[in-house]
Amino acid sequence: MKLLRIIIIPILFLSFFKTTNGQQEEVSDGYVKFYYPNGQVSSEGMMKDGKPDGYWKTYYVTGVIKSEGKRTNYMLDSIWVFYNQKGDTTQKISYMYGKKNGYSITYGYENLWEGVDTGVVIAKELYINDKKEGISYYYYPDGNLKSEVPYVNGKKQGLSKEYDENGIIITLVYYHNGYMTDREEINRRDAYRNKQGTWKEFYPDGKVKKEEVYKDNLLDGLYKTFNESGNLLLVLNYSSGKLVEEVEQEQMDVDIRNEYDDQNRLIASGAFRNNIPVGIHRTYDKEGNVINSKIYNESGNVVAEGIIDVEGNREGPWKEYYQDGKIRATGNYQNNERSGKWVFYYKNGKVEQTGDFIRGRTTGIWTWYYENGIMSREESYFNGKEDGIMIEYSTDGRILTRGDYVEGEKEGEWYYRVGDHIETGYYITGLRDGLWRYFYNDSTLKFEGKYLQGNPDGKHKLYYENGVVKEERYYIMGIREKNWKRYDEEGNLTMTITYQNDSETRINGIKVELPEREIKLIQ
Repeated sequence: MKLLRIIIIPILFLSFFKTTNGQQEEVSDGYVKFYYPNGQVSSEGMMKDGKPDGYWKTYYVTGVIKSEGKRTNYMLDSIWVFYNQKGDTTQKISYMYGKKNGYSITYGYENLWEGVDTGVVIAKELYINDKKEGISYYYYPDGNLKSEVPYVNGKKQGLSKEYDENGIIITLVYYHNGYMTDREEINRRDAYRNKQGTWKEFYPDGKVKKEEVYKDNLLDGLYKTFNESGNLLLVLNYSSGKLVEEVEQEQMDVDIRNEYDDQNRLIASGAFRNNIPVGIHRTYDKEGNVINSKIYNESGNVVAEGIIDVEGNREGPWKEYYQDGKIRATGNYQNNERSGKWVFYYKNGKVEQTGDFIRGRTTGIWTWYYENGIMSREESYFNGKEDGIMIEYSTDGRILTRGDYVEGEKEGEWYYRVGDHIETGYYITGLRDGLWRYFYNDSTLKFEGKYLQGNPDGKHKLYYENGVVKEERYYIMGIREKNWKRYDEEGNLTMTITYQNDSETRINGIKVELPEREIKLIQ
């Protein structure tokens, strides 16, 4: 929905006249009202020395409030609130001395699930003297962060991040003095959900924690880890998922140290920098077979342990460690792919998740736990995709989500516990289909409506907790049509909005278009 940044004030207001019974009168100080031609109040507030001052309100021609806020010494001051033609808050802007100072918060109401009747923040922008400053945040319609953009003196400056709907950073954009200087796509998957290109993880302060390169879901290129200060800890080189060898040792100023037994047979080999072990270190038996390997980071800490043969393949039992030496994961490799049971741990030693792999792909039942040891989720996999039942639990053991997957897509009946209500309905190949119902915690119906191929379709109804109808909506394959009605808790009709081809055409029977002469921009 397009955001409204306007206050309706008749042109007569600017001349400090008002119209009464067809006659113009000079506006006197004190409380005044201005009117539309249909007699509806367009704005009201205090006048001082012939100019607006104090608290003011403006209205749509339908009588719905459009904006309200305070003026101090005739200048916009404090929080001004703006509304759409339904009366929903669309924006809150902080002013001081007539200029934006503080946060401007924008709300959205589009694409919300049925039954959700409050807007979500879709933009949060900081202003100083009418110019954007610091980090501006932008959000998806469901409230998840979409992007964060840094500003200095009203211009984009520094690193901007774009997120996907799951909260993963997918684009890095660099700005200088308002101009884009570089753009990098990261953490991307192709149409088959395979990882492709550069993937990065970050510390909370934004520094890169890990960087790796994928091709068709296999590591292919340099694998790097960094400490919290940004210093490189580990560099490995992969090709088609196989560990080739450390990056060219000569370029990293390391020396390779080999250890031999009394019969001059190689029994150990590894790289050192400043007498600190780095990279892969292997131990050999008398026949020259690798019997153990360790991977060290740049600080000399072991980050993984198992067998890495001379071709770079991981084989047999394997352990992975946090940087402080605590176990992060245990399991097995077969032909360089995870195989059998794997267990992943929190830093406190408690199990985080556990499940099985076949040829590097998740399979069977996987189980997740909270840090206190209570089960948080159970999910079934086949050939690397969700397949079968999934149940998610709260910390007190209540079911939060329950449903089935078929080849990675939601299918059949699903159940959700979301905040103050419960949602039930059906999916077909990952899309809502058929009747969906929401219930308050006391089992009172909150919402019911049908979906067709993921789109709302037909009449949708929302209810108050006392069972009285709150709203009636109508869709044709996701397109808003016909009359939408709102009621108060007594069941009295309070508003009717008419839609045609997804656009509002009337509110309470009055056309929504307003004459241009009655619109005055406030900024």
